[in-house]
Order: sequence, then C-alpha cells, then structure tokens
Amino acid sequence: MSQPPPPPSQPPSGDGSGGAQQEPKKNLDGPQPPEGGGYGYPQQPPAAPQSGGVHEAPTMLGAQGPPPPPGAGGGQQPPPPPGMPPQQPPQGGYGYPQQPPQGGGYGFPQQPPQGGYGFPQQPPQGGGYGFPQQPPQGGYGYPQQGQPPYGQGPGMYPTAPPGAFGPGGPGNGSGGGNGKIIAIIAAAVAVVLVIGTVGWFLVKDDDGGTEAKGDTKGSSEGSTGGGGGGGGHPVNQDAKELFKIDSPKITDDDPVSVVGAWATDKTFAKATVNGIIGIDAAGGKQSWKLPLDGEVCAASRQVTKSGKAALIFAETKSSRAACSQIAVIDLDSGKKDWQAKMPGSDDASTLGLNMTISQDVVAAKWLGGSVAYKMSGGSALWKSKGDGDCKDEGFAGGKELMAVVSCGYDPQEFKVQKLNPKTGKSTWEFEPPKGVQSVSVISTDPVVLAVGAGTTVATDIMTVGEDAKLKAKISLGDHKYEPGCGTEVESCATVAADKDNVYLPSGEHQGDTSSTNEILAFDFNTGKPKWKSDAGGRRTIVPVRMDGDKLIAYKKPTYDAGGQIVGIDPAQQGKQTVYMRNPDASAETENNFAGITMREPPIYVNGRLFLQQTLISKDSTDSYAKYLGIGFGVQ
Repeated sequence: MSQPPPPPSQPPSGDGSGGAQQEPKKNLDGPQPPEGGGYGYPQQPPAAPQSGGVHEAPTMLGAQGPPPPPGAGGGQQPPPPPGMPPQQPPQGGYGYPQQPPQGGGYGFPQQPPQGGYGFPQQPPQGGGYGFPQQPPQGGYGYPQQGQPPYGQGPGMYPTAPPGAFGPGGPGNGSGGGNGKIIAIIAAAVAVVLVIGTVGWFLVKDDDGGTEAKGDTKGSSEGSTGGGGGGGGHPVNQDAKELFKIDSPKITDDDPVSVVGAWATDKTFAKATVNGIIGIDAAGGKQSWKLPLDGEVCAASRQVTKSGKAALIFAETKSSRAACSQIAVIDLDSGKKDWQAKMPGSDDASTLGLNMTISQDVVAAKWLGGSVAYKMSGGSALWKSKGDGDCKDEGFAGGKELMAVVSCGYDPQEFKVQKLNPKTGKSTWEFEPPKGVQSVSVISTDPVVLAVGAGTTVATDIMTVGEDAKLKAKISLGDHKYEPGCGTEVESCATVAADKDNVYLPSGEHQGDTSSTNEILAFDFNTGKPKWKSDAGGRRTIVPVRMDGDKLIAYKKPTYDAGGQIVGIDPAQQGKQTVYMRNPDASAETENNFAGITMREPPIYVNGRLFLQQTLISKDSTDSYAKYLGIGFGVQ
C-alpha cells in the first residue's frame, strides 16, 4: 500500500493552463494503433473489475455490512506550481487524416500545407504538420530501440525526472498548512488569472438520466460544454439586459467563494455570501433568499428536470469551518428539500472537493472520502474512505455517473469507471495509458476525456467506446485548441461532444483586423477534423453545450458590441444561426464576466443567457466583479 500523497506546496492553477511542466508535453500524435491494441491501448474490453477498485464493495450507509475496501476514498494528486508555460509538442497531430479533408482555412489545408497559420512552408519529410505519413521514429511514447524515457515501459507516458518541478514541487515532501487556507490562496490566484466565470445546467429525463431537452443524438452532459435545459431558437434575436446582481460588500481580507449558479425556465439562482438568492428569470426581481450556515464550498453543475440542485457548504461562517454540510434545494421555491452532514467530513475543505448529479443520485468527494445520497428524500446510499492505495479523484455526472480513480503515487495510475449510482459499484472501466497525470471527464455519454500526458495540464482529448476501448486521440498542441480544463474531474469549460463529434475551440490567432478563432468538429471515432465554424471579425467563440442535434455556442462581446448566442448545425458543416444578440450598451459589463479565459460555460435556458462570478473579495465592488451575475433575454 503506498503512502497517501503529501499536501501540495503550491495552489492549483486557476484555469488549468500555465502551470509548470514536468517535462515537454507528451505527444500522443502518431498513426492509429494496430487492431487489438498498441501502446496504451487495452487489448480487450475489460470486464467489470473484481478487485483493487475503489467502488467494488462500497459500504452502505445506515446498514450493517463489511468494512470499506482498502483504497476506497478521495484524494487528489497535487497539481504542479504555476510558472512555466507549456512547451510545443513535436510536429504531427494525432487525429488528422492521411489525406486532408476538402476545404481550406485554419486547420484544413487543401493540399499538404504550403504555409499559413500553424503550418510550415514545406512539409517535413514523411508528412506535413498534423499529417504524418509514417509513424514517428522514436520520441515520446514510441521507443524504437533502447530504453524508454525515464525507465518506463511501452505504453507509458514519460514522467518528469526528480526535481523537475524545482523546490517545493510535488513529491518533494514540502508544503503543509490548512487546506482551507491553501484553497483560498488558490482562489485568489484565480481572481488574477480569470476575468469572469459562468456555469451551466442539465435536466433530468423521464428514465432518471440527465440530458438536454429534445436531445436525440447524445450530448456532453454532466461535464464540460455540458448542457441541457432546452433553449432552442427564439423568434426574436434582439436581447435586452434583464438584471444585474450587485456583489455584496466584503470586509475580510480573504476572498469568498460564491461558486454555484443554476437556471430553470422560471428562475436564475446564484450563490452569494453564506446563502443563495433566486431571481425571477423573466422580470429580473429577487424572488427568494435562502440563508446557509456558511459559505458555499461546491455546487453541482446539473439541475434535475424538477428544478433541483445540490451544494456543499461550510458548517459555520468561520473561514476555518469544515465543508461538511450537503443539501438539495428547489430552485423555483428557494426551499431546502433536505440537509445532512457528510460522514467523516470534519476536516473537509474546498481543496479537492467535488460533487455531481446523475440519475437521482448526488455524489460528493473530498480529500478524506466520498459519499452518495438519493436526490429525492436524502437517504444515504454508499460511502468510501480516502485512506488506501486507490482513491477517488472525483465524480462526473449527467446521463451516467463516472468516477476517476487514482492508484499509487509515484507513478500514479488512473482508472475511469462507470458506476451504478445506487450502489457505487463499478460496471465499466477504462485505463488511460501509464504516464497520464490528470484526467478530466468532458462527457459521460458518450465518454470523452481530457488527459494530461506527462503533466497535469490537459494535452490530449480521448474518446472511448461503449466497449471501453480507446477510439481516438486529439492532440491539443501548445494552445492550438483550448478545452478550458483545470485539474479537477469536472472542470473542462469550453468543449462539447455528441455521439458523432467533439467540438473544440481553436486558440486565438490574428485575423484580418484583430484576434479571432474557430470551433472545429472532430470525428468521435477517428479524431479527424471535419469542419470549422468561424467566430467572425473581432470576436472569439466557444462551445457551450448540445441542444438536440445543434451545438450552442457563445460569441464573446467586443469592447463595443454585445455577445451573441448562436446555434451551429453539424449537418450543415458548421453553419451558424444567431439565436441572441446582446445589447451593445452592456458590452463593457458583459466583458467583465466573459473575460479572456472562461472557467465554466454560460447558462443558456429558455432564450435567456446568464453569466456569473464564483469568487469575490473586498475590492470586488470597485472592480470587474462589481456584479455577481447578469442576465439577458429576448424581448
């Protein structure tokens, strides 16, 4: 049994980018593996695990039973300290076809690249940028002869040699201190790195799953780009500003977490200091306020069809209070359905905290363990402890309930499991290649992951089939594509997926008059790019979620023009239809929320757009965080 990891000596990076790298990013580029496996590919679809998994024999709460298995529980690999920018991966992007697709423009050359943005003037021998004709001769992950990097075997990603992080980095044994204080420091860093933050929500379908209304092709529910709640195409595209929520005055020096925002057809609900407020979505007036015992520590990113959401909050208003209280609230009435103290959570802090909703079950994880409750009624279902060799890194919800489990510490290995929400038992398991140092879940149905190869920063997108076999890998390059992932399991903000495609925004690059970008669709089964949809002049665009067979996307505001919500049609090669145009008079305020980097997508429900902040300080009322939230809607 390995020892539990030491506490991190550095706070996590606020947006999952810009952290120190242990080693040049692991490049996953290369040819498709031979049928039946290859480096990092399972030879056969694994059966449901019989031993060694966190969720194989969970302890049922409220009943006598066997003790939890070794390794059950929570825990989180400390992320690398910030400071070192990611390095450019080797040329050649996995997921690009041997012959480029028809079309042209950014990422889609008609002939082998002849220059232009992101392409060399002459393709290197053996294939152009992103179109390798032969497998790499050596390099990370493709050892042809001799010893693999740092003594690792085939299929492993390289890990950093000792001291790669410098003093105080992971594995150096330094650090310590109260987790709550560490989390507050990390949150303060996020204030500098992130201009604004927003959230999204899901609706529960008739069979207890969670999906977007009218969704017949699958969606990126339960995690990033996620989405649901309908919305559709309003008759009138000209929106007005519905409301702005003033940030409360803070007197303490420490920043305050106000994470949590949800919407129904009637209500926009927003976490504030030691409470939740509900705003009439149409009229913009406050309709209720729900006081809490302490600040909100974590919140579900999903909302059930009946308008319920879940949150974890501190047991008192003290800055050192444990994040031990879990509750389900009715967003339209502003009432708590139930509240409970999570077992073994006396030391729980915001550090490593995570919660999600799937199939009438809310699952929560902290550094000391994990627990699940039934959403309707609040009965306890299962729990685990974080004191073994294998630990829960976190949960992702939506149509399926998934857990990311880490085993060992040096090296750390990961498993991604589908769970039976009622029992917590694993029913399906995928093992990412060795050397992966972070795993985030973009979508639980279909399964789409973001992994960090040789680093905790996301380097690649993986799609996984129902047979638990890897379908495709898409290399993110050095900010070539921006899924907006942090190190947490449900943290990717600007990526969406359905059963056919993964939708990624490109990094910003120079357009005709200013910086711009595109959304690219990659084939789920092959990872090959299919089409792109441009942001247009002076704008940038990010995916939000699926709405039926359309992709909802957000065009950020310019300095003098409001943002837009557009529907993108995959069947028409990314053709856009404007759903909403926000007023130009609100552009400055909207920019304070949209910002450069988005930690979570906007909420778009019933023809209304909602943006929110997740952290405020005593300077917020005189800064970009002057408002907690803002709403726009068609007239």
